[in-house]
Amino acid sequence: MSMLPCRVLCLLVIVLCCVGVTHAGASGHAERVKEAEAKVDETLRLKEECEEATKAVTEAGLAAQRFAHATEINRVAIAADPNEVNKTKSEGLKFIENTTKAAKKAEEVRDRTTDSIKDTRDNSFILGAKMEEAEQAADNAESATRDATSAIETAETHINGVKKVLKELEDAVAAAEKKEKQVEAQPQEQTNETSLGEQQGHTEGNQTEQTQEKQKQHYRSTFTINIHGDNLDALLNGAANKSGMALNDGSSSPALLRIPLLLLLLSVLGCMAVC
Repeated sequence: MSMLPCRVLCLLVIVLCCVGVTHAGASGHAERVKEAEAKVDETLRLKEECEEATKAVTEAGLAAQRFAHATEINRVAIAADPNEVNKTKSEGLKFIENTTKAAKKAEEVRDRTTDSIKDTRDNSFILGAKMEEAEQAADNAESATRDATSAIETAETHINGVKKVLKELEDAVAAAEKKEKQVEAQPQEQTNETSLGEQQGHTEGNQTEQTQEKQKQHYRSTFTINIHGDNLDALLNGAANKSGMALNDGSSSPALLRIPLLLLLLSVLGCMAVC
């Protein structure tokens, strides 16, 4: 076999190998380009989802803020009505739940968008002329993630605001109940004080009556003593004078005159005893 056909055959094999390698390389590059483009599309889609989640959590946070503000203004009036208290607590917990869910969803979308942005930037060089477009998509998505982070933080602040106002409402309810108990206890205290005052009044009245009665008894005793001591002499003298006059007249004997005198003295003593 001559050398010429062998050389031709070798060259043909080399050419076929080069063509195969080139084709395989072109196919692999095209696949990577396709993946990079898909990642850009994913980043753009996640950017929109991130913006929607940011909007949702912002609205939920604002609603929670309005609720907290209204509750704080009307806290005293609400605390006075048990039905309003229960209604307000239920609404507050609902606002907390809704805002928390919105914030959690925004966090999830933000994190997925952040991962997609990284992949887009890492593969943007494969896109060639579309590399700038991919970088712009990544920048826009990154801005959306920053907005989401800010909205999430604001929502957490509003959630804490609702929790705070609900705690203040509980404190107001407790204060109102304490005040009500104090008001209910005041009439009982006044009744006790009135009863005590009446008892003291009766006691003082009885003491006054007893004092007056003692004074009257003392006066009667003094009067009786005076009658027995001072006036008795006068009565006896008067009776003796009358007796003497009777003796001088000679109309009665001394023995007979003593009997009326004794009767008179007994009558006087009986009157004094009655007085």
